[in-house]
Amino acid sequence: MRLVLHGSENARRSPDPDAALVKAVARTHGWFDSLLSGRVESLVDIAKAEGVSDRYVSQLLPLAFLAPDIVAAILEGAQPIELTAETLTKRCDLPLGWAEQRSHLGFGTRSADLGT
Repeated sequence: MRLVLHGSENARRSPDPDAALVKAVARTHGWFDSLLSGRVESLVDIAKAEGVSDRYVSQLLPLAFLAPDIVAAILEGAQPIELTAETLTKRCDLPLGWAEQRSHLGFGTRSADLGT
């Protein structure tokens, strides 16, 4: 549980990196690398190796395509407070365009909004 004080910068940003969100983003990058390198042939192979469902893998894999500045903000804990691993993985409509991702996920478009 987090206390959010409206009207302050803390209302928009998480004070610390969200461990579950960081883990989800890191996992997806590893999974995508495994697919590209040929170490695994399918999402089913990843799911079996990780002990999760292939549906879970397919829900998380789009996180491998997040804009680099969004990933950096997540690693720094500078993502919008409402952006969690759970909310992000339930968004099946994550845009491929980085500007659209920023808007869709509540980051805005200015670099100042991204904690960079």
